[in-house]
Amino acid sequence: MGASPLKEEAALKTINLYYDFLTKGAESQDYVIRKAAISLEHKPVTHASANTYLAPVNGFLRLAQARLKDTARLLRILTGNKVFDHVSSLPILEDRQRSKAEMDSIHNTTLKFGRDSDTYNNLAAGGIRGGKVSGNNLPKHFPINKIQSLLNGIEDPMHRCCAALMAAGGVRQSELWAVRLEDIDEFTRTIKIEDPNFHRNPSAEQAHKKLAYKGRTTASLVLFEPFKTTFFESLSEYLAVRPKSSSEYLFVSSTKKTYGLPLLSCQKQNTTNKLFNRTLRKAQEKLWPNHNQDQIYTSHSLRHFYGVWARNFVYIPGRPSIGLELAEIQILMGHKDIKSTAIYAKISEENLIIEIEIAERNKMYLGDFQDINEIRSAVYIELGNELKSRMKP
Repeated sequence: MGASPLKEEAALKTINLYYDFLTKGAESQDYVIRKAAISLEHKPVTHASANTYLAPVNGFLRLAQARLKDTARLLRILTGNKVFDHVSSLPILEDRQRSKAEMDSIHNTTLKFGRDSDTYNNLAAGGIRGGKVSGNNLPKHFPINKIQSLLNGIEDPMHRCCAALMAAGGVRQSELWAVRLEDIDEFTRTIKIEDPNFHRNPSAEQAHKKLAYKGRTTASLVLFEPFKTTFFESLSEYLAVRPKSSSEYLFVSSTKKTYGLPLLSCQKQNTTNKLFNRTLRKAQEKLWPNHNQDQIYTSHSLRHFYGVWARNFVYIPGRPSIGLELAEIQILMGHKDIKSTAIYAKISEENLIIEIEIAERNKMYLGDFQDINEIRSAVYIELGNELKSRMKP
Protein backbone atom coordinates (compact mmCIF):
# COMPACT_ATOMS: atom_id res chain seq x y z
CA MET A 1 0.00 0.00 0.00
CA GLY A 2 3.01 2.27 -0.55
CA ALA A 3 4.57 1.77 2.89
CA SER A 4 7.93 0.15 3.47
CA PRO A 5 7.85 -3.60 4.28
CA LEU A 6 7.41 -4.48 7.94
CA LYS A 7 10.12 -6.36 9.74
CA GLU A 8 9.24 -9.93 10.69
CA GLU A 9 8.75 -9.14 14.38
CA ALA A 10 6.47 -6.19 13.66
CA ALA A 11 4.52 -8.12 11.03
CA LEU A 12 3.87 -11.01 13.41
CA LYS A 13 2.75 -8.65 16.15
CA THR A 14 0.43 -6.81 13.79
CA ILE A 15 -1.10 -10.03 12.45
CA ASN A 16 -1.67 -11.38 15.95
CA LEU A 17 -3.56 -8.23 16.89
CA TYR A 18 -6.28 -8.97 14.35
CA TYR A 19 -8.21 -11.49 16.48
CA ASP A 20 -8.37 -9.08 19.42
CA PHE A 21 -9.46 -6.36 17.01
CA LEU A 22 -12.38 -8.52 15.91
CA THR A 23 -13.52 -9.65 19.36
CA LYS A 24 -12.70 -6.62 21.56
CA GLY A 25 -12.58 -3.61 19.27
CA ALA A 26 -12.63 -0.29 21.14
CA GLU A 27 -12.74 -2.18 24.45
CA SER A 28 -9.30 -3.68 23.86
CA GLN A 29 -6.40 -2.90 26.21
CA ASP A 30 -4.13 -2.34 23.20
CA TYR A 31 -3.93 1.27 22.00
CA VAL A 32 -3.44 0.34 18.33
CA ILE A 33 -6.52 -1.89 18.36
CA ARG A 34 -8.65 0.74 20.09
CA LYS A 35 -7.50 3.42 17.64
CA ALA A 36 -8.21 1.23 14.61
CA ALA A 37 -11.61 0.09 15.92
CA ILE A 38 -12.74 3.66 16.63
CA SER A 39 -11.50 4.92 13.25
CA LEU A 40 -13.21 2.08 11.38
CA GLU A 41 -16.32 2.13 13.62
CA HIS A 42 -15.83 -1.57 14.21
CA LYS A 43 -18.15 -3.27 16.68
CA PRO A 44 -16.86 -6.40 18.49
CA VAL A 45 -18.12 -9.75 17.21
CA THR A 46 -18.48 -13.09 18.96
CA HIS A 47 -15.62 -15.59 19.06
CA ALA A 48 -17.56 -17.89 16.73
CA SER A 49 -18.00 -15.10 14.16
CA ALA A 50 -14.36 -14.04 14.53
CA ASN A 51 -13.19 -17.56 13.69
CA THR A 52 -15.29 -17.35 10.52
CA TYR A 53 -13.73 -14.03 9.54
CA LEU A 54 -10.25 -15.47 9.98
CA ALA A 55 -10.72 -18.00 7.16
CA PRO A 56 -10.46 -15.52 4.20
CA VAL A 57 -7.69 -13.57 5.95
CA ASN A 58 -5.64 -16.72 6.42
CA GLY A 59 -6.38 -17.67 2.82
CA PHE A 60 -4.98 -14.32 1.66
CA LEU A 61 -1.87 -14.66 3.85
CA ARG A 62 -1.15 -18.18 2.64
CA LEU A 63 -1.61 -17.11 -0.97
CA ALA A 64 0.82 -14.22 -0.46
CA GLN A 65 3.31 -16.63 1.11
CA ALA A 66 3.02 -19.05 -1.83
CA ARG A 67 3.54 -16.24 -4.35
CA LEU A 68 6.58 -15.03 -2.41
CA LYS A 69 8.17 -18.46 -2.53
CA ASP A 70 7.36 -18.92 -6.22
CA THR A 71 8.83 -15.51 -7.08
CA ALA A 72 12.02 -16.23 -5.11
CA ARG A 73 12.39 -19.59 -6.83
CA LEU A 74 11.87 -18.04 -10.27
CA LEU A 75 14.41 -15.27 -9.62
CA ARG A 76 16.96 -17.82 -8.43
CA ILE A 77 16.55 -19.78 -11.65
CA LEU A 78 16.69 -16.69 -13.90
CA THR A 79 19.56 -14.92 -12.18
CA GLY A 80 21.45 -17.82 -10.64
CA ASN A 81 21.85 -15.69 -7.53
CA LYS A 82 21.73 -17.74 -4.33
CA VAL A 83 20.70 -14.71 -2.29
CA PHE A 84 17.10 -15.57 -3.10
CA ASP A 85 17.50 -18.87 -1.22
CA HIS A 86 17.30 -16.86 1.98
CA VAL A 87 13.91 -15.30 1.23
CA SER A 88 11.60 -16.49 3.98
CA SER A 89 7.98 -16.08 4.86
CA LEU A 90 6.38 -15.60 8.26
CA PRO A 91 6.71 -18.67 10.52
CA ILE A 92 3.09 -18.34 11.59
CA LEU A 93 2.02 -19.23 8.04
CA GLU A 94 3.97 -22.47 7.85
CA ASP A 95 2.12 -25.76 8.28
CA ARG A 96 1.83 -26.74 11.93
CA GLN A 97 1.70 -30.13 13.65
CA ARG A 98 -1.78 -31.12 14.78
CA SER A 99 -2.17 -31.86 18.48
CA LYS A 100 -3.11 -35.31 19.75
CA ALA A 101 -6.59 -34.03 20.64
CA GLU A 102 -7.08 -32.80 17.05
CA MET A 103 -5.91 -36.10 15.59
CA ASP A 104 -8.16 -38.09 17.93
CA SER A 105 -11.11 -35.93 16.93
CA ILE A 106 -10.42 -36.49 13.23
CA HIS A 107 -10.07 -40.26 13.66
CA ASN A 108 -13.25 -40.55 15.73
CA THR A 109 -15.43 -38.64 13.27
CA THR A 110 -14.03 -39.83 9.94
CA LEU A 111 -14.78 -43.07 8.11
CA LYS A 112 -11.38 -44.47 7.07
CA PHE A 113 -10.49 -47.30 4.72
CA GLY A 114 -7.38 -49.36 5.34
CA ARG A 115 -4.55 -48.50 7.69
CA ASP A 116 -2.92 -45.09 7.59
CA SER A 117 0.56 -44.17 8.77
CA ASP A 118 0.99 -42.36 12.07
CA THR A 119 1.86 -39.16 10.20
CA TYR A 120 -1.10 -39.24 7.80
CA ASN A 121 -3.01 -35.94 7.81
CA ASN A 122 -1.03 -34.74 10.83
CA LEU A 123 -0.29 -31.27 9.42
CA ALA A 124 -2.68 -28.32 9.47
CA ALA A 125 -2.40 -25.15 7.43
CA GLY A 126 -0.76 -22.28 9.30
CA GLY A 127 -2.25 -18.87 9.90
CA ILE A 128 -3.74 -16.73 12.64
CA ARG A 129 -5.06 -18.97 15.38
CA GLY A 130 -8.64 -18.43 16.42
CA GLY A 131 -9.91 -18.34 19.97
CA LYS A 132 -11.83 -21.00 21.81
CA VAL A 133 -15.58 -20.64 21.46
CA SER A 134 -17.21 -20.86 24.86
CA GLY A 135 -19.81 -23.58 24.95
CA ASN A 136 -23.24 -23.48 26.53
CA ASN A 137 -24.68 -25.60 29.29
CA LEU A 138 -26.91 -27.56 26.95
CA PRO A 139 -26.28 -31.30 26.61
CA LYS A 140 -24.68 -32.43 23.36
CA HIS A 141 -27.43 -34.94 22.62
CA PHE A 142 -30.78 -33.94 21.18
CA PRO A 143 -33.38 -33.72 23.99
CA ILE A 144 -35.06 -37.07 24.60
CA ASN A 145 -38.53 -35.57 25.00
CA LYS A 146 -38.32 -33.67 21.69
CA ILE A 147 -36.70 -36.19 19.36
CA GLN A 148 -39.90 -37.71 17.98
CA SER A 149 -41.42 -34.28 17.38
CA LEU A 150 -38.32 -33.30 15.42
CA LEU A 151 -38.39 -36.41 13.25
CA ASN A 152 -42.08 -35.89 12.49
CA GLY A 153 -41.56 -32.18 11.86
CA ILE A 154 -38.91 -32.42 9.14
CA GLU A 155 -40.69 -31.71 5.87
CA ASP A 156 -38.02 -32.83 3.39
CA PRO A 157 -38.37 -36.63 2.92
CA MET A 158 -34.66 -37.23 2.35
CA HIS A 159 -33.52 -35.26 5.38
CA ARG A 160 -36.25 -36.82 7.53
CA CYS A 161 -34.88 -40.20 6.49
CA CYS A 162 -31.33 -39.05 7.32
CA ALA A 163 -32.30 -37.72 10.75
CA ALA A 164 -34.20 -40.90 11.62
CA LEU A 165 -31.22 -43.07 10.61
CA MET A 166 -28.82 -41.03 12.75
CA ALA A 167 -31.16 -41.19 15.76
CA ALA A 168 -31.97 -44.88 15.32
CA GLY A 169 -28.49 -46.11 14.35
CA GLY A 170 -26.02 -43.49 15.52
CA VAL A 171 -24.21 -43.31 12.17
CA ARG A 172 -21.62 -40.66 11.40
CA GLN A 173 -22.41 -38.15 8.67
CA SER A 174 -19.61 -39.59 6.53
CA GLU A 175 -21.25 -43.01 6.89
CA LEU A 176 -24.72 -41.62 6.28
CA TRP A 177 -24.06 -40.39 2.75
CA ALA A 178 -22.26 -43.67 1.89
CA VAL A 179 -25.27 -45.92 2.54
CA ARG A 180 -26.02 -48.17 -0.43
CA LEU A 181 -29.40 -49.45 -1.57
CA GLU A 182 -28.18 -53.03 -1.60
CA ASP A 183 -27.35 -52.84 2.11
CA ILE A 184 -30.94 -52.06 3.12
CA ASP A 185 -33.46 -54.86 3.57
CA GLU A 186 -36.93 -53.41 4.08
CA PHE A 187 -38.49 -56.86 4.55
CA THR A 188 -36.29 -57.84 7.52
CA ARG A 189 -35.84 -54.19 8.48
CA THR A 190 -32.06 -54.45 8.63
CA ILE A 191 -29.30 -52.27 7.28
CA LYS A 192 -25.56 -52.74 6.85
CA ILE A 193 -22.87 -50.13 6.98
CA GLU A 194 -19.22 -49.77 5.97
CA ASP A 195 -16.92 -51.22 8.64
CA PRO A 196 -13.41 -51.25 7.10
CA ASN A 197 -11.63 -51.22 10.48
CA PHE A 198 -13.91 -53.81 12.12
CA HIS A 199 -14.90 -51.40 14.89
CA ARG A 200 -18.55 -52.48 14.77
CA ASN A 201 -17.82 -56.18 14.34
CA PRO A 202 -14.40 -57.01 15.85
CA SER A 203 -14.95 -60.77 15.58
CA ALA A 204 -15.16 -60.55 11.77
CA GLU A 205 -11.57 -59.38 11.36
CA GLN A 206 -10.00 -62.84 11.74
CA ALA A 207 -12.51 -64.44 9.40
CA HIS A 208 -11.93 -61.70 6.83
CA LYS A 209 -8.18 -62.36 6.82
CA LYS A 210 -8.79 -65.96 5.77
CA LEU A 211 -10.88 -65.00 2.73
CA ALA A 212 -9.13 -65.52 -0.58
CA TYR A 213 -11.01 -62.68 -2.25
CA LYS A 214 -11.53 -59.82 0.17
CA GLY A 215 -14.48 -57.59 -0.60
CA ARG A 216 -16.10 -54.59 0.99
CA THR A 217 -16.36 -55.09 4.75
CA THR A 218 -19.70 -54.26 6.31
CA ALA A 219 -21.42 -54.73 9.65
CA SER A 220 -25.08 -54.87 10.61
CA LEU A 221 -26.27 -51.63 12.10
CA VAL A 222 -28.17 -51.91 15.38
CA LEU A 223 -31.30 -49.75 15.20
CA PHE A 224 -33.32 -48.90 18.31
CA GLU A 225 -37.09 -48.56 18.47
CA PRO A 226 -39.23 -46.54 18.10
CA PHE A 227 -36.83 -44.67 15.81
CA LYS A 228 -36.21 -47.80 13.77
CA THR A 229 -39.85 -47.80 12.69
CA THR A 230 -39.66 -44.07 12.02
CA PHE A 231 -36.65 -44.60 9.77
CA PHE A 232 -38.22 -47.32 7.63
CA GLU A 233 -41.42 -45.31 7.31
CA SER A 234 -39.36 -42.28 6.25
CA LEU A 235 -37.34 -44.48 3.90
CA SER A 236 -40.47 -45.59 2.06
CA GLU A 237 -41.59 -41.97 1.69
CA TYR A 238 -38.19 -40.93 0.38
CA LEU A 239 -37.90 -43.81 -2.09
CA ALA A 240 -41.29 -42.80 -3.51
CA VAL A 241 -39.93 -39.35 -4.45
CA ARG A 242 -36.24 -40.20 -4.88
CA PRO A 243 -34.83 -38.92 -8.20
CA LYS A 244 -34.65 -41.62 -10.83
CA SER A 245 -31.09 -42.82 -10.78
CA SER A 246 -28.98 -45.89 -11.47
CA SER A 247 -26.70 -44.98 -8.57
CA GLU A 248 -26.07 -47.66 -5.97
CA TYR A 249 -26.14 -45.05 -3.22
CA LEU A 250 -29.34 -44.25 -1.34
CA PHE A 251 -29.03 -40.49 -1.22
CA VAL A 252 -28.77 -38.76 -4.59
CA SER A 253 -28.99 -35.18 -5.81
CA SER A 254 -32.26 -33.61 -6.91
CA THR A 255 -30.73 -30.42 -8.34
CA LYS A 256 -30.79 -29.81 -12.08
CA LYS A 257 -27.04 -29.93 -12.79
CA THR A 258 -26.29 -33.04 -10.74
CA TYR A 259 -29.67 -34.78 -10.90
CA GLY A 260 -29.47 -38.44 -9.89
CA LEU A 261 -25.79 -38.38 -8.93
CA PRO A 262 -24.83 -39.63 -5.47
CA LEU A 263 -24.38 -36.80 -2.96
CA LEU A 264 -21.21 -38.53 -1.84
CA SER A 265 -19.45 -37.64 -5.10
CA CYS A 266 -21.27 -34.73 -6.74
CA GLN A 267 -20.77 -32.17 -3.97
CA LYS A 268 -18.48 -31.55 -1.04
CA GLN A 269 -19.48 -33.34 2.14
CA ASN A 270 -19.30 -30.06 4.02
CA THR A 271 -21.95 -28.64 1.69
CA THR A 272 -24.15 -31.72 2.09
CA ASN A 273 -23.88 -31.49 5.88
CA LYS A 274 -24.70 -27.77 5.86
CA LEU A 275 -27.86 -28.32 3.82
CA PHE A 276 -28.90 -31.09 6.21
CA ASN A 277 -28.28 -28.88 9.25
CA ARG A 278 -30.20 -26.04 7.64
CA THR A 279 -33.24 -28.30 7.32
CA LEU A 280 -32.91 -29.35 10.97
CA ARG A 281 -32.67 -25.71 12.02
CA LYS A 282 -35.83 -24.78 10.11
CA ALA A 283 -37.71 -27.67 11.67
CA GLN A 284 -36.63 -26.66 15.19
CA GLU A 285 -37.46 -22.99 14.61
CA LYS A 286 -40.92 -23.96 13.39
CA LEU A 287 -41.60 -26.42 16.22
CA TRP A 288 -40.12 -24.26 19.01
CA PRO A 289 -40.19 -20.64 17.77
CA ASN A 290 -39.45 -19.15 21.20
CA HIS A 291 -36.08 -20.91 21.57
CA ASN A 292 -32.92 -18.86 21.19
CA GLN A 293 -30.05 -19.75 18.89
CA ASP A 294 -28.14 -21.58 21.64
CA GLN A 295 -30.98 -24.11 21.78
CA ILE A 296 -30.67 -25.10 18.12
CA TYR A 297 -29.14 -28.56 17.73
CA THR A 298 -27.15 -29.83 14.74
CA SER A 299 -27.20 -33.23 13.08
CA HIS A 300 -24.27 -34.43 15.21
CA SER A 301 -26.51 -34.16 18.28
CA LEU A 302 -28.49 -37.08 16.82
CA ARG A 303 -25.41 -39.32 17.04
CA HIS A 304 -24.95 -38.17 20.64
CA PHE A 305 -28.61 -39.00 21.21
CA TYR A 306 -27.98 -42.58 20.09
CA GLY A 307 -25.24 -42.99 22.71
CA VAL A 308 -27.43 -41.56 25.49
CA TRP A 309 -30.38 -43.73 24.46
CA ALA A 310 -28.23 -46.88 24.43
CA ARG A 311 -26.80 -46.06 27.85
CA ASN A 312 -30.08 -45.18 29.57
CA PHE A 313 -33.11 -46.61 27.77
CA VAL A 314 -32.19 -49.98 26.23
CA TYR A 315 -33.29 -52.93 28.35
CA ILE A 316 -31.98 -56.47 27.84
CA PRO A 317 -34.08 -59.12 29.65
CA GLY A 318 -32.22 -60.78 32.49
CA ARG A 319 -30.09 -57.79 33.35
CA PRO A 320 -30.61 -56.07 36.71
CA SER A 321 -30.50 -52.55 35.28
CA ILE A 322 -31.49 -50.57 32.19
CA GLY A 323 -28.84 -49.48 29.72
CA LEU A 324 -25.95 -51.03 27.82
CA GLU A 325 -22.35 -51.09 29.01
CA LEU A 326 -19.83 -48.64 27.54
CA ALA A 327 -17.88 -51.45 25.86
CA GLU A 328 -21.07 -52.60 24.11
CA ILE A 329 -21.97 -49.09 22.99
CA GLN A 330 -18.40 -48.63 21.73
CA ILE A 331 -18.93 -51.46 19.24
CA LEU A 332 -22.39 -50.22 18.22
CA MET A 333 -21.07 -46.71 17.54
CA GLY A 334 -17.84 -47.86 15.88
CA HIS A 335 -15.43 -46.06 18.18
CA LYS A 336 -11.77 -47.02 18.21
CA ASP A 337 -11.29 -45.69 21.73
CA ILE A 338 -13.78 -46.23 24.56
CA LYS A 339 -12.95 -42.73 25.82
CA SER A 340 -14.82 -41.38 22.81
CA THR A 341 -17.81 -43.55 23.70
CA ALA A 342 -17.87 -42.08 27.21
CA ILE A 343 -18.29 -38.61 25.67
CA TYR A 344 -21.41 -39.74 23.79
CA ALA A 345 -23.01 -42.24 26.16
CA LYS A 346 -23.68 -40.00 29.15
CA ILE A 347 -25.72 -41.49 31.96
CA SER A 348 -28.99 -39.65 32.57
CA GLU A 349 -29.77 -37.91 35.85
CA GLU A 350 -32.78 -40.16 36.44
CA ASN A 351 -30.72 -43.33 36.03
CA LEU A 352 -28.00 -42.04 38.33
CA ILE A 353 -30.52 -41.14 41.04
CA ILE A 354 -32.32 -44.47 40.74
CA GLU A 355 -29.11 -46.49 41.11
CA ILE A 356 -28.10 -44.46 44.18
CA GLU A 357 -31.56 -44.99 45.67
CA ILE A 358 -31.30 -48.75 45.07
CA ALA A 359 -27.91 -48.88 46.76
CA GLU A 360 -29.14 -46.88 49.76
CA ARG A 361 -32.27 -49.00 50.21
CA ASN A 362 -30.17 -52.12 49.92
CA LYS A 363 -28.09 -50.97 52.88
CA MET A 364 -31.22 -50.07 54.82
CA TYR A 365 -32.81 -53.50 54.36
CA LEU A 366 -29.56 -55.43 54.58
CA GLY A 367 -30.42 -56.80 58.00
CA ASP A 368 -33.83 -58.06 56.84
CA PHE A 369 -32.26 -60.23 54.09
CA GLN A 370 -34.54 -58.62 51.51
CA ASP A 371 -33.74 -59.57 47.90
CA ILE A 372 -31.87 -56.81 46.05
CA ASN A 373 -34.02 -57.42 42.95
CA GLU A 374 -37.16 -56.78 44.99
CA ILE A 375 -35.74 -53.46 46.11
CA ARG A 376 -34.67 -52.62 42.54
CA SER A 377 -38.10 -53.40 41.09
CA ALA A 378 -39.84 -51.26 43.74
CA VAL A 379 -37.61 -48.28 42.97
CA TYR A 380 -38.13 -48.65 39.21
CA ILE A 381 -41.90 -48.78 39.74
CA GLU A 382 -41.70 -45.52 41.68
CA LEU A 383 -39.61 -43.99 38.88
CA GLY A 384 -42.15 -45.16 36.30
CA ASN A 385 -44.99 -43.58 38.22
CA GLU A 386 -43.06 -40.33 38.55
CA LEU A 387 -42.32 -40.22 34.81
CA LYS A 388 -46.02 -40.81 34.08
CA SER A 389 -46.95 -37.89 36.32
CA ARG A 390 -44.68 -35.62 34.26
CA MET A 391 -46.47 -36.46 31.04
CA LYS A 392 -48.99 -33.96 29.76
CA PRO A 393 -52.62 -35.19 29.90
